[in-house]
Amino acid sequence: MNLKINLQTLNQLSIIYVSLPLLIFLATWLKPYIATVAFVLFIYALYCGYFKNKEFNCKNLLNNKKVFIIVLVTALLWCYFSGIGGFWYQSNDHHWRNAIFRDLINHNWPVYYNNINVALVYYIGFWLPAALIIKIISFFQPLSKYLSFFIGNELLFIYGTIGLFLIFVNILFALKTKKYSKVFLGIFIFILFSGMDIVGVLTPVFYDTSFSFKDLHLEWWSYIGQYSSNTTVLFWVFNQGIPAWLITLMFYNNRKNIENYGILALLCFFCAPLPFIGLSVLLISYFIKNLFTEYRKNKILNYLKRTFSVQNTVAVIFITPIIFLYFISNLTAKATISGGLGHHHTPWAFWMIVCMFIYFILLEAMVYLLPIYKQYKGTIMYYVVFIFLLLCPILMSGKKVDFCMRTPIPMFVILSLFVMRFLFRTYNFKKYKIRYLFLCLCLVLGSVTPIFEFSRGFIIVSENKTVFESADQLKSLENIISYDSYGNIRSGNFVAEFPEEKIFFKYLSKQ
Repeated sequence: MNLKINLQTLNQLSIIYVSLPLLIFLATWLKPYIATVAFVLFIYALYCGYFKNKEFNCKNLLNNKKVFIIVLVTALLWCYFSGIGGFWYQSNDHHWRNAIFRDLINHNWPVYYNNINVALVYYIGFWLPAALIIKIISFFQPLSKYLSFFIGNELLFIYGTIGLFLIFVNILFALKTKKYSKVFLGIFIFILFSGMDIVGVLTPVFYDTSFSFKDLHLEWWSYIGQYSSNTTVLFWVFNQGIPAWLITLMFYNNRKNIENYGILALLCFFCAPLPFIGLSVLLISYFIKNLFTEYRKNKILNYLKRTFSVQNTVAVIFITPIIFLYFISNLTAKATISGGLGHHHTPWAFWMIVCMFIYFILLEAMVYLLPIYKQYKGTIMYYVVFIFLLLCPILMSGKKVDFCMRTPIPMFVILSLFVMRFLFRTYNFKKYKIRYLFLCLCLVLGSVTPIFEFSRGFIIVSENKTVFESADQLKSLENIISYDSYGNIRSGNFVAEFPEEKIFFKYLSKQ
Protein backbone atom coordinates (compact mmCIF):
# COMPACT_ATOMS: atom_id res chain seq x y z
CA MET A 1 0.00 0.00 0.00
CA ASN A 2 1.60 3.24 -1.17
CA LEU A 3 0.19 6.05 0.93
CA LYS A 4 1.11 9.64 0.23
CA ILE A 5 -1.01 11.90 2.41
CA ASN A 6 0.58 15.32 2.82
CA LEU A 7 -0.86 18.38 4.49
CA GLN A 8 -2.42 19.69 1.29
CA THR A 9 -4.20 16.39 0.64
CA LEU A 10 -5.32 16.21 4.26
CA ASN A 11 -6.69 19.76 4.10
CA GLN A 12 -8.65 18.93 0.96
CA LEU A 13 -10.10 15.72 2.41
CA SER A 14 -10.95 17.48 5.67
CA ILE A 15 -12.61 20.50 4.03
CA ILE A 16 -14.72 18.23 1.81
CA TYR A 17 -15.84 16.32 4.91
CA VAL A 18 -16.85 19.35 6.98
CA SER A 19 -18.29 21.29 4.01
CA LEU A 20 -20.57 18.55 2.73
CA PRO A 21 -23.34 19.14 5.31
CA LEU A 22 -23.49 22.88 4.59
CA LEU A 23 -23.50 22.33 0.83
CA ILE A 24 -26.42 19.91 1.22
CA PHE A 25 -28.27 22.41 3.40
CA LEU A 26 -27.80 25.25 0.92
CA ALA A 27 -28.91 23.10 -2.00
CA THR A 28 -31.98 21.52 -0.39
CA TRP A 29 -33.41 23.91 2.21
CA LEU A 30 -33.42 27.19 0.30
CA LYS A 31 -35.53 28.58 -2.52
CA PRO A 32 -34.09 27.35 -5.88
CA TYR A 33 -32.63 30.66 -7.03
CA ILE A 34 -31.13 31.45 -3.60
CA ALA A 35 -29.82 27.89 -3.32
CA THR A 36 -28.13 28.08 -6.72
CA VAL A 37 -26.35 31.36 -5.97
CA ALA A 38 -25.30 30.32 -2.43
CA PHE A 39 -24.16 26.85 -3.54
CA VAL A 40 -22.06 28.13 -6.45
CA LEU A 41 -20.50 30.91 -4.36
CA PHE A 42 -19.52 28.53 -1.59
CA ILE A 43 -18.09 25.98 -4.02
CA TYR A 44 -15.98 28.74 -5.55
CA ALA A 45 -14.84 29.86 -2.09
CA LEU A 46 -13.74 26.29 -1.30
CA TYR A 47 -11.91 26.10 -4.60
CA CYS A 48 -10.06 29.36 -3.92
CA GLY A 49 -9.15 28.34 -0.40
CA TYR A 50 -8.13 24.70 -0.77
CA PHE A 51 -7.83 23.63 -4.41
CA LYS A 52 -6.67 26.57 -6.51
CA ASN A 53 -3.12 26.96 -5.23
CA LYS A 54 -1.00 23.81 -5.19
CA GLU A 55 1.68 23.48 -2.55
CA PHE A 56 4.47 21.29 -3.87
CA ASN A 57 6.68 21.46 -0.80
CA CYS A 58 4.43 19.50 1.55
CA LYS A 59 6.19 16.49 3.02
CA ASN A 60 4.30 13.21 3.24
CA LEU A 61 3.59 12.24 6.83
CA LEU A 62 1.05 9.43 6.62
CA ASN A 63 2.90 7.14 4.19
CA ASN A 64 3.04 3.93 6.19
CA LYS A 65 0.59 1.05 5.96
CA LYS A 66 0.86 0.08 9.65
CA VAL A 67 0.23 3.64 10.85
CA PHE A 68 -2.74 3.89 8.49
CA ILE A 69 -4.25 0.67 9.90
CA ILE A 70 -3.67 1.75 13.52
CA VAL A 71 -5.40 5.07 12.91
CA LEU A 72 -8.31 3.57 10.97
CA VAL A 73 -9.01 0.72 13.42
CA THR A 74 -8.85 3.08 16.40
CA ALA A 75 -11.27 5.48 14.72
CA LEU A 76 -13.64 2.62 13.94
CA LEU A 77 -13.57 1.26 17.51
CA TRP A 78 -14.04 4.67 19.14
CA CYS A 79 -16.96 5.39 16.82
CA TYR A 80 -18.48 1.98 17.54
CA PHE A 81 -18.37 2.33 21.32
CA SER A 82 -19.79 5.87 21.09
CA GLY A 83 -23.09 4.39 19.97
CA ILE A 84 -23.15 6.18 16.62
CA GLY A 85 -25.13 3.94 14.29
CA GLY A 86 -26.93 2.10 17.08
CA PHE A 87 -24.65 -0.97 17.18
CA TRP A 88 -23.70 -0.44 20.84
CA TYR A 89 -25.11 1.19 23.95
CA GLN A 90 -26.18 4.79 23.39
CA SER A 91 -26.25 7.57 26.00
CA ASN A 92 -29.57 9.22 26.85
CA ASP A 93 -28.96 12.15 24.52
CA HIS A 94 -29.31 9.77 21.59
CA HIS A 95 -33.08 9.70 22.17
CA TRP A 96 -33.30 13.22 20.75
CA ARG A 97 -30.57 12.72 18.17
CA ASN A 98 -32.20 9.58 16.79
CA ALA A 99 -35.52 11.42 16.59
CA ILE A 100 -33.91 14.27 14.65
CA PHE A 101 -32.19 11.85 12.27
CA ARG A 102 -35.41 9.90 11.66
CA ASP A 103 -37.33 13.13 10.98
CA LEU A 104 -34.67 14.20 8.47
CA ILE A 105 -35.13 10.87 6.71
CA ASN A 106 -38.93 10.71 6.80
CA HIS A 107 -39.90 14.36 6.24
CA ASN A 108 -39.46 16.66 3.30
CA TRP A 109 -36.83 19.39 3.73
CA PRO A 110 -37.16 21.85 5.40
CA VAL A 111 -38.79 19.75 8.11
CA TYR A 112 -42.19 21.08 9.20
CA TYR A 113 -44.39 19.67 11.92
CA ASN A 114 -47.66 20.99 10.56
CA ASN A 115 -49.88 19.61 13.32
CA ILE A 116 -48.29 21.98 15.84
CA ASN A 117 -47.07 24.65 13.39
CA VAL A 118 -43.35 24.42 14.13
CA ALA A 119 -40.28 23.71 11.99
CA LEU A 120 -37.04 21.92 12.79
CA VAL A 121 -34.28 24.42 13.62
CA TYR A 122 -31.19 22.80 15.06
CA TYR A 123 -27.55 22.11 14.23
CA ILE A 124 -28.46 19.23 11.95
CA GLY A 125 -25.37 19.26 9.73
CA PHE A 126 -23.82 15.96 10.86
CA TRP A 127 -26.92 13.96 9.85
CA LEU A 128 -27.51 15.54 6.43
CA PRO A 129 -25.10 13.46 4.27
CA ALA A 130 -26.49 10.12 5.48
CA ALA A 131 -30.09 11.37 5.32
CA LEU A 132 -29.61 12.64 1.77
CA ILE A 133 -28.25 9.28 0.58
CA ILE A 134 -31.32 7.55 2.03
CA LYS A 135 -33.61 10.02 0.25
CA ILE A 136 -31.80 9.38 -3.04
CA ILE A 137 -32.05 5.59 -2.60
CA SER A 138 -35.75 5.88 -1.66
CA PHE A 139 -36.42 7.91 -4.79
CA PHE A 140 -35.35 4.97 -6.99
CA GLN A 141 -36.32 2.15 -4.63
CA PRO A 142 -38.90 2.91 -1.90
CA LEU A 143 -37.82 1.67 1.52
CA SER A 144 -39.79 1.02 4.68
CA LYS A 145 -39.24 3.49 7.52
CA TYR A 146 -37.48 0.78 9.52
CA LEU A 147 -35.10 -0.12 6.71
CA SER A 148 -34.45 3.55 5.89
CA PHE A 149 -33.45 4.28 9.47
CA PHE A 150 -31.31 1.12 9.72
CA ILE A 151 -29.36 1.83 6.53
CA GLY A 152 -29.14 5.49 7.52
CA ASN A 153 -27.47 4.51 10.78
CA GLU A 154 -24.92 2.38 8.93
CA LEU A 155 -24.11 5.39 6.75
CA LEU A 156 -23.93 7.60 9.85
CA PHE A 157 -21.45 5.17 11.42
CA ILE A 158 -19.29 5.27 8.29
CA TYR A 159 -19.45 9.06 8.19
CA GLY A 160 -18.49 9.28 11.87
CA THR A 161 -15.57 6.86 11.42
CA ILE A 162 -14.23 8.87 8.48
CA GLY A 163 -14.43 12.02 10.58
CA LEU A 164 -12.52 10.47 13.48
CA PHE A 165 -9.91 9.09 11.06
CA LEU A 166 -9.32 12.59 9.64
CA ILE A 167 -9.13 13.98 13.18
CA PHE A 168 -6.45 11.46 14.17
CA VAL A 169 -4.41 12.15 11.02
CA ASN A 170 -4.63 15.89 11.70
CA ILE A 171 -3.33 15.20 15.21
CA LEU A 172 -0.37 13.32 13.73
CA PHE A 173 0.41 16.31 11.54
CA ALA A 174 0.13 18.65 14.52
CA LEU A 175 2.54 16.48 16.50
CA LYS A 176 4.84 15.99 13.49
CA THR A 177 5.45 12.36 14.37
CA LYS A 178 5.81 9.16 12.35
CA LYS A 179 6.94 6.77 15.09
CA TYR A 180 4.49 3.96 15.87
CA SER A 181 4.76 4.48 19.62
CA LYS A 182 4.03 8.22 19.45
CA VAL A 183 1.25 7.73 16.89
CA PHE A 184 -0.54 5.26 19.14
CA LEU A 185 0.20 7.21 22.32
CA GLY A 186 -1.00 10.51 20.80
CA ILE A 187 -4.33 9.03 19.73
CA PHE A 188 -4.65 7.23 23.07
CA ILE A 189 -4.09 10.47 25.00
CA PHE A 190 -6.64 12.35 22.89
CA ILE A 191 -9.32 9.70 23.50
CA LEU A 192 -8.67 9.63 27.26
CA PHE A 193 -7.95 13.33 27.77
CA SER A 194 -9.98 14.79 30.64
CA GLY A 195 -9.83 16.86 33.77
CA MET A 196 -9.35 15.06 37.08
CA ASP A 197 -13.03 14.55 37.87
CA ILE A 198 -12.30 11.51 40.01
CA VAL A 199 -10.39 13.72 42.46
CA GLY A 200 -13.35 16.09 42.67
CA VAL A 201 -15.73 13.20 43.24
CA LEU A 202 -13.60 11.95 46.11
CA THR A 203 -13.43 15.40 47.76
CA PRO A 204 -16.68 15.54 49.78
CA VAL A 205 -16.24 19.17 50.76
CA PHE A 206 -16.61 20.40 47.18
CA TYR A 207 -18.68 17.96 45.16
CA ASP A 208 -22.40 18.27 44.45
CA THR A 209 -24.24 16.39 47.21
CA SER A 210 -26.87 15.25 44.71
CA PHE A 211 -24.16 13.49 42.68
CA SER A 212 -24.56 9.74 42.50
CA PHE A 213 -21.38 7.78 41.95
CA LYS A 214 -23.34 4.89 40.48
CA ASP A 215 -24.45 7.05 37.55
CA LEU A 216 -20.98 6.58 36.05
CA HIS A 217 -20.86 10.14 34.79
CA LEU A 218 -18.10 11.71 36.85
CA GLU A 219 -18.15 15.15 35.25
CA TRP A 220 -21.27 16.21 37.15
CA TRP A 221 -19.37 16.26 40.44
CA SER A 222 -19.29 20.07 40.73
CA TYR A 223 -21.96 22.71 41.17
CA ILE A 224 -19.93 25.01 38.94
CA GLY A 225 -20.43 23.16 35.69
CA GLN A 226 -18.67 20.59 33.58
CA TYR A 227 -15.65 20.41 31.31
CA SER A 228 -16.44 17.34 29.22
CA SER A 229 -13.76 14.83 28.32
CA ASN A 230 -13.24 14.10 24.63
CA THR A 231 -14.88 10.71 24.98
CA THR A 232 -17.86 12.26 26.77
CA VAL A 233 -18.26 14.74 23.93
CA LEU A 234 -18.26 11.92 21.37
CA PHE A 235 -20.64 9.73 23.36
CA TRP A 236 -23.17 12.51 24.02
CA VAL A 237 -22.85 15.26 21.38
CA PHE A 238 -21.00 13.64 18.48
CA ASN A 239 -22.83 15.89 16.01
CA GLN A 240 -20.99 18.88 17.51
CA GLY A 241 -17.78 17.22 18.66
CA ILE A 242 -16.54 15.61 15.45
CA PRO A 243 -16.91 18.72 13.23
CA ALA A 244 -15.58 21.05 15.95
CA TRP A 245 -12.50 18.87 16.59
CA LEU A 246 -11.68 18.56 12.91
CA ILE A 247 -12.14 22.27 12.17
CA THR A 248 -10.04 23.26 15.20
CA LEU A 249 -7.23 20.97 14.07
CA MET A 250 -7.45 22.38 10.54
CA PHE A 251 -7.01 25.84 12.04
CA TYR A 252 -4.07 24.72 14.16
CA ASN A 253 -2.26 23.03 11.28
CA ASN A 254 -2.86 26.00 8.96
CA ARG A 255 -3.06 28.87 11.43
CA LYS A 256 -1.00 31.20 9.23
CA ASN A 257 -3.54 30.92 6.39
CA ILE A 258 -5.88 33.71 7.45
CA GLU A 259 -7.43 33.58 3.98
CA ASN A 260 -9.52 30.61 5.14
CA TYR A 261 -10.53 31.72 8.64
CA GLY A 262 -14.00 32.74 7.46
CA ILE A 263 -14.73 29.32 5.95
CA LEU A 264 -13.62 27.48 9.10
CA ALA A 265 -15.69 29.76 11.33
CA LEU A 266 -18.77 29.37 9.11
CA LEU A 267 -18.53 25.58 9.01
CA CYS A 268 -18.15 25.35 12.77
CA PHE A 269 -21.05 27.77 13.28
CA PHE A 270 -23.31 25.60 11.12
CA CYS A 271 -22.47 22.25 12.72
CA ALA A 272 -21.56 23.31 16.28
CA PRO A 273 -22.69 26.81 17.33
CA LEU A 274 -21.41 26.60 20.91
CA PRO A 275 -17.93 25.29 20.04
CA PHE A 276 -17.94 28.01 17.36
CA ILE A 277 -17.64 30.55 20.20
CA GLY A 278 -14.45 28.92 21.45
CA LEU A 279 -13.07 28.62 17.93
CA SER A 280 -13.87 32.28 17.22
CA VAL A 281 -11.83 33.35 20.23
CA LEU A 282 -8.87 31.39 18.87
CA LEU A 283 -9.29 32.80 15.35
CA ILE A 284 -9.67 36.41 16.48
CA SER A 285 -6.79 36.30 18.95
CA TYR A 286 -4.42 34.76 16.42
CA PHE A 287 -5.56 37.25 13.77
CA ILE A 288 -4.88 40.21 16.07
CA LYS A 289 -1.49 38.82 17.09
CA ASN A 290 -0.45 38.45 13.44
CA LEU A 291 -1.90 41.86 12.60
CA PHE A 292 0.52 43.55 15.00
CA THR A 293 3.38 41.38 13.72
CA GLU A 294 2.71 42.38 10.11
CA TYR A 295 2.29 46.02 11.13
CA ARG A 296 5.78 46.05 12.63
CA LYS A 297 7.10 44.58 9.36
CA ASN A 298 5.27 47.26 7.34
CA LYS A 299 3.25 44.55 5.59
CA ILE A 300 -0.14 45.53 6.94
CA LEU A 301 -1.72 46.16 3.53
CA ASN A 302 -0.81 42.71 2.25
CA TYR A 303 -2.14 41.19 5.47
CA LEU A 304 -5.47 43.00 5.13
CA LYS A 305 -5.67 41.94 1.48
CA ARG A 306 -5.28 38.32 2.56
CA THR A 307 -7.92 38.86 5.26
CA PHE A 308 -10.48 40.03 2.71
CA SER A 309 -9.90 37.03 0.46
CA VAL A 310 -12.62 35.68 -1.81
CA GLN A 311 -13.30 32.76 0.51
CA ASN A 312 -13.53 34.92 3.65
CA THR A 313 -15.80 37.41 1.90
CA VAL A 314 -18.14 34.73 0.56
CA ALA A 315 -18.29 32.86 3.87
CA VAL A 316 -18.82 35.88 6.14
CA ILE A 317 -20.83 38.26 3.93
CA PHE A 318 -23.00 35.90 1.89
CA ILE A 319 -23.40 32.52 3.61
CA THR A 320 -23.17 33.27 7.34
CA PRO A 321 -26.27 35.55 7.34
CA ILE A 322 -28.33 32.69 5.90
CA ILE A 323 -27.25 30.31 8.66
CA PHE A 324 -27.70 33.04 11.27
CA LEU A 325 -31.28 33.68 10.17
CA TYR A 326 -31.95 29.94 10.31
CA PHE A 327 -30.66 29.57 13.87
CA ILE A 328 -32.22 32.80 15.13
CA SER A 329 -35.60 31.29 14.27
CA ASN A 330 -35.17 28.80 17.10
CA LEU A 331 -37.27 29.39 20.19
CA THR A 332 -34.24 29.40 22.50
CA ALA A 333 -32.15 31.75 20.35
CA LYS A 334 -32.85 34.61 22.74
CA ALA A 335 -31.59 32.78 25.82
CA THR A 336 -30.11 35.14 28.35
CA ILE A 337 -26.52 34.99 29.55
CA SER A 338 -26.18 34.77 33.30
CA GLY A 339 -23.24 34.34 35.63
CA GLY A 340 -22.54 30.83 36.88
CA LEU A 341 -21.68 32.12 40.33
CA GLY A 342 -24.83 34.22 40.34
CA HIS A 343 -27.03 31.14 40.58
CA HIS A 344 -26.19 30.91 44.29
CA HIS A 345 -27.73 33.82 46.16
CA THR A 346 -27.28 33.14 49.87
CA PRO A 347 -24.35 35.09 51.44
CA TRP A 348 -22.95 32.07 53.20
CA ALA A 349 -22.99 30.00 50.00
CA PHE A 350 -21.21 32.56 47.82
CA TRP A 351 -17.76 32.06 49.35
CA MET A 352 -18.23 28.33 49.24
CA ILE A 353 -19.02 28.58 45.55
CA VAL A 354 -15.92 30.73 44.99
CA CYS A 355 -13.80 28.04 46.63
CA MET A 356 -15.52 25.41 44.50
CA PHE A 357 -14.85 27.52 41.41
CA ILE A 358 -11.12 27.67 42.20
CA TYR A 359 -11.03 23.95 42.92
CA PHE A 360 -12.94 23.15 39.72
CA ILE A 361 -10.59 25.22 37.54
CA LEU A 362 -7.56 23.70 39.24
CA LEU A 363 -8.65 20.09 38.63
CA GLU A 364 -10.11 20.58 35.16
CA ALA A 365 -7.53 22.82 33.48
CA MET A 366 -4.72 24.30 35.58
CA VAL A 367 -3.16 20.92 36.39
CA TYR A 368 -2.25 20.79 32.69
CA LEU A 369 -1.70 24.46 31.92
CA LEU A 370 0.66 25.38 34.75
CA PRO A 371 3.32 22.65 34.28
CA ILE A 372 3.74 23.49 30.57
CA TYR A 373 3.93 27.26 31.08
CA LYS A 374 7.67 27.60 30.44
CA GLN A 375 7.49 25.87 27.07
CA TYR A 376 4.51 27.87 25.80
CA LYS A 377 4.87 31.22 27.57
CA GLY A 378 5.76 32.88 24.27
CA THR A 379 2.70 31.46 22.48
CA ILE A 380 -0.44 33.58 22.25
CA MET A 381 -2.58 30.47 21.94
CA TYR A 382 -1.48 29.31 25.39
CA TYR A 383 -2.75 32.49 27.04
CA VAL A 384 -6.01 32.36 25.09
CA VAL A 385 -6.68 28.81 26.24
CA PHE A 386 -5.64 29.70 29.79
CA ILE A 387 -7.94 32.74 30.07
CA PHE A 388 -10.87 31.08 28.31
CA LEU A 389 -10.85 27.99 30.53
CA LEU A 390 -10.42 30.21 33.58
CA LEU A 391 -13.45 32.39 32.82
CA CYS A 392 -15.78 30.00 30.99
CA PRO A 393 -17.58 28.54 34.07
CA ILE A 394 -18.63 32.05 35.13
CA LEU A 395 -20.90 32.27 32.09
CA MET A 396 -23.95 30.11 31.61
CA SER A 397 -26.35 30.31 28.70
CA GLY A 398 -29.96 30.07 29.81
CA LYS A 399 -30.72 27.75 32.72
CA LYS A 400 -28.32 24.97 31.77
CA VAL A 401 -24.55 24.59 31.71
CA ASP A 402 -24.28 23.84 27.99
CA PHE A 403 -22.13 26.94 27.50
CA CYS A 404 -19.58 25.65 29.99
CA MET A 405 -19.68 22.13 28.57
CA ARG A 406 -19.53 22.83 24.82
CA THR A 407 -17.79 26.14 24.11
CA PRO A 408 -14.42 24.88 25.48
CA ILE A 409 -14.33 21.92 23.05
CA PRO A 410 -11.82 23.67 20.71
CA MET A 411 -9.76 24.81 23.69
CA PHE A 412 -9.35 21.27 24.94
CA VAL A 413 -8.19 20.17 21.50
CA ILE A 414 -5.40 22.76 21.70
CA LEU A 415 -4.64 21.94 25.33
CA SER A 416 -4.33 18.22 24.58
CA LEU A 417 -1.92 19.03 21.73
CA PHE A 418 0.16 21.22 24.05
CA VAL A 419 0.38 18.45 26.61
CA MET A 420 1.29 15.82 24.03
CA ARG A 421 3.98 17.98 22.44
CA PHE A 422 5.44 18.63 25.89
CA LEU A 423 5.52 14.93 26.74
CA PHE A 424 6.88 13.86 23.37
CA ARG A 425 9.87 16.15 23.70
CA THR A 426 12.71 14.09 25.21
CA TYR A 427 14.43 17.24 26.42
CA ASN A 428 11.52 18.00 28.76
CA PHE A 429 11.86 14.68 30.55
CA LYS A 430 15.51 15.36 31.24
CA LYS A 431 15.09 18.97 32.37
CA TYR A 432 11.56 18.99 33.87
CA LYS A 433 11.29 15.47 35.22
CA ILE A 434 8.95 16.38 38.11
CA ARG A 435 6.59 18.33 35.85
CA TYR A 436 6.75 15.57 33.27
CA LEU A 437 5.81 12.90 35.80
CA PHE A 438 3.13 15.14 37.31
CA LEU A 439 1.49 15.55 33.89
CA CYS A 440 1.55 11.80 33.38
CA LEU A 441 -0.13 11.33 36.77
CA CYS A 442 -2.81 13.90 35.86
CA LEU A 443 -3.47 12.14 32.55
CA VAL A 444 -3.86 8.81 34.34
CA LEU A 445 -6.27 10.26 36.91
CA GLY A 446 -8.13 12.15 34.21
CA SER A 447 -8.53 8.99 32.13
CA VAL A 448 -10.84 7.59 34.81
CA THR A 449 -13.64 9.81 33.44
CA PRO A 450 -13.64 8.44 29.86
CA ILE A 451 -13.07 4.94 31.24
CA PHE A 452 -16.32 5.37 33.16
CA GLU A 453 -17.99 6.45 29.92
CA PHE A 454 -16.83 3.24 28.27
CA SER A 455 -17.75 1.21 31.36
CA ARG A 456 -21.36 2.36 31.33
CA GLY A 457 -21.89 0.74 27.95
CA PHE A 458 -20.15 -2.50 28.88
CA ILE A 459 -22.12 -2.81 32.12
CA ILE A 460 -25.52 -2.27 30.49
CA VAL A 461 -24.71 -4.50 27.52
CA SER A 462 -23.60 -7.21 29.95
CA GLU A 463 -26.74 -6.85 32.07
CA ASN A 464 -29.13 -6.92 29.13
CA LYS A 465 -27.12 -9.46 27.14
CA THR A 466 -27.35 -7.53 23.87
CA VAL A 467 -25.18 -4.94 22.16
CA PHE A 468 -28.15 -3.23 20.50
CA GLU A 469 -28.94 -0.84 23.33
CA SER A 470 -30.07 2.10 21.21
CA ALA A 471 -31.72 5.10 22.87
CA ASP A 472 -34.63 5.47 20.48
CA GLN A 473 -37.88 5.85 22.38
CA LEU A 474 -39.01 9.20 20.98
CA LYS A 475 -39.15 8.16 17.29
CA SER A 476 -39.93 11.72 16.24
CA LEU A 477 -39.64 15.19 17.74
CA GLU A 478 -43.32 15.54 16.97
CA ASN A 479 -44.00 13.16 19.85
CA ILE A 480 -42.44 15.44 22.46
CA ILE A 481 -43.18 18.94 21.14
CA SER A 482 -46.43 20.20 22.59
CA TYR A 483 -48.02 23.17 24.36
CA ASP A 484 -48.65 23.36 28.10
CA SER A 485 -51.75 24.83 29.73
CA TYR A 486 -50.23 28.32 29.57
CA GLY A 487 -49.61 28.16 25.83
CA ASN A 488 -45.85 27.69 26.19
CA ILE A 489 -44.21 25.15 23.94
CA ARG A 490 -42.31 22.21 25.43
CA SER A 491 -38.96 21.01 24.03
CA GLY A 492 -38.71 24.19 22.02
CA ASN A 493 -34.92 24.08 21.77
CA PHE A 494 -35.27 22.02 18.58
CA VAL A 495 -37.80 24.08 16.66
CA ALA A 496 -39.04 27.43 15.40
CA GLU A 497 -42.57 28.33 16.44
CA PHE A 498 -44.85 29.88 13.78
CA PRO A 499 -42.14 29.52 11.10
CA GLU A 500 -44.18 31.47 8.55
CA GLU A 501 -43.42 34.58 10.60
CA LYS A 502 -39.63 34.05 10.69
CA ILE A 503 -37.42 35.75 8.09
CA PHE A 504 -35.62 32.55 7.11
CA PHE A 505 -38.77 30.54 6.44
CA LYS A 506 -40.67 33.48 4.98
CA TYR A 507 -38.08 34.67 2.45
CA LEU A 508 -35.23 32.14 2.13
CA SER A 509 -36.40 28.57 2.60
CA LYS A 510 -38.55 26.36 0.44
CA GLN A 511 -42.16 26.25 1.53
